[in-house]
Amino acid sequence: MNDSLKLDASARISVMDVSSAEFIYPQIFSTAIANPEYLSNPESRKLLEFFEAKGLAALKDEDRREAWYADFLEYQAKHHLYASVLSPKAYSRLGFHFDLLKLTRFLEVFAYCSPGHGYSLQVSFLGLFSILMGDNDALKREAVEAIEAGGVLAFGVSEQRHGSDLLDNAFRIHPAGEGRYTANGSKFYIGNANCAAIISILARKHNPRANGNVRRLPFALFAIRPAIAKGFTNVRKIRTLGVRQAYVGSFDVVDHEFPETDVIAEGRRAWDAVFGAVTLGKFFLGFASIGICEHAMSEAVGHLSHRILYDKPVIQMSHIGALVAQAYLRLTAMKLYAYRALDYVHAATADDRRYVLFAAVQKAKISTEGVKVMGLLSECVGAKGLEADGYFEMALRDIQLIPGLEGSTHINLDTTQQFMARYFGQADRDLVCPESLVAGTAPVRENLYLMQARTGSINSVGFSRFLAAYRPLWAVANVRVSARQCRAFARLVRLVKRVSAPMDDAQVMLAVSQAFAIVVFAQLVAEHAAILRLPLQIVATLFHNVIGDMNGALLAIAGLAQLDDRVRAAAGAIVVIQKTTQEDWAFLAEHIAAYSGRNDQACGVGLGLPI
Repeated sequence: MNDSLKLDASARISVMDVSSAEFIYPQIFSTAIANPEYLSNPESRKLLEFFEAKGLAALKDEDRREAWYADFLEYQAKHHLYASVLSPKAYSRLGFHFDLLKLTRFLEVFAYCSPGHGYSLQVSFLGLFSILMGDNDALKREAVEAIEAGGVLAFGVSEQRHGSDLLDNAFRIHPAGEGRYTANGSKFYIGNANCAAIISILARKHNPRANGNVRRLPFALFAIRPAIAKGFTNVRKIRTLGVRQAYVGSFDVVDHEFPETDVIAEGRRAWDAVFGAVTLGKFFLGFASIGICEHAMSEAVGHLSHRILYDKPVIQMSHIGALVAQAYLRLTAMKLYAYRALDYVHAATADDRRYVLFAAVQKAKISTEGVKVMGLLSECVGAKGLEADGYFEMALRDIQLIPGLEGSTHINLDTTQQFMARYFGQADRDLVCPESLVAGTAPVRENLYLMQARTGSINSVGFSRFLAAYRPLWAVANVRVSARQCRAFARLVRLVKRVSAPMDDAQVMLAVSQAFAIVVFAQLVAEHAAILRLPLQIVATLFHNVIGDMNGALLAIAGLAQLDDRVRAAAGAIVVIQKTTQEDWAFLAEHIAAYSGRNDQACGVGLGLPI
């Protein structure tokens, strides 16, 4: 092996003796199928029981009518479902604590059942954590009490005119006497706007010394209680392509007077609370993409296994089987990355903020991978996927919303490229690879840093050597090819900066960032595959796709006319051919056949579509 790929002792990955890694593959959630990794959590089981009792037909009817789900919110309040996954120990009166693995598995099951219903939990997280990251201890207690009483929260940041440009926020608060303020403004595209117990609202605080310069007005984050706020008015539902049962709305606040005790945070602390909540909250949306794809795959494989054409099941046709295999691999890679990135979130400290990069890549890539999975499955099921009585048709709509929910892909790609210099630079030997939550080696604990995280310079974030992730898998030819390709890309980045220096060109930035996101994605997939001891044939097929995606990204860079010819030629020279064997694909086919057999047990039960 090349010396440059030797494993640093400080970056060594513990390969655990895990007896089974089945839970990292696409799941089928049904009370008819044993799933101890997920359904041993009573709240996840209660969640699944509700939707199985409701049934897919009723769920689709509510989707068509865009019917609000008061029945579910009453059910979750009775069983403290949201409180069980959101309440931090310090403020919980019910004995809960904030468990990342429990939350993300719950979110995965939730999206499998109904993304529209799950949206209310995603938004409640944003509302709650923006308050927990603030300075007001009394409001923190009140917000958790509201969740534990069965309520939901909301997060009032975006505006119709300014969208995600938070610096031009038009919402204003003005002093209204000693210790009081008056608020005026509008918010747009706000989940739970119709029913939130508390909404945390980002505003600009009036300052006459700003001389009309909006960006010199200090930020303020404050809480409003819609049920008792007389100035909270004109609530309107925004009709969306997907999550139709959810309430995504807008509202106005007119001359709402409130005390200083309703201020969550001001100035830089307000900005940090918003940024910190968004960094985590949008990261968790990736687990919704996973759940949506898992249900769509279950429904698709069930149909393809029982639909007979030319005297054999459709799934046995070579081209259909190949498409299903690709969808299965991409979904598996999504889970490997997302749950490994979760380990870095779980281990985050003020001195180890690698999770910020991994969260940005998750937001940019996992949701778009979900769109690809749905595209592959759509090619398989054809018109069946458009029928209105199945989950699949709903998944096609809902999966498209996640890449753009208050944090579009290009914004997250721009964030990722800011880390490239440190990622490819001198490794920080003091950093170690975190233990695995999925493997059960990471301690189950709350990470209090996540509730007090502050923004900081990206240049201060260090990384261990990314190539070390490949060492435990070096026996796999595709892993070796991918490692060398990623190392060559690091050299290409230096060449771009040296001879072209056009990273302020948006097209160049996006193209390079797309390739960099694949490098980061591959690192965590490799780490998790090694930790969970995935079969080497599965690893080979996973990295078949990684190499193919990297080839596409490199060709996109090579096609940019504004780049120096040397850069374009170097990008094209990194394109390589995978070394996947027929035996690797045959092993994967057997693996998917076993999945198909388990899937049969769920057909016709609860959320399973009758064949």
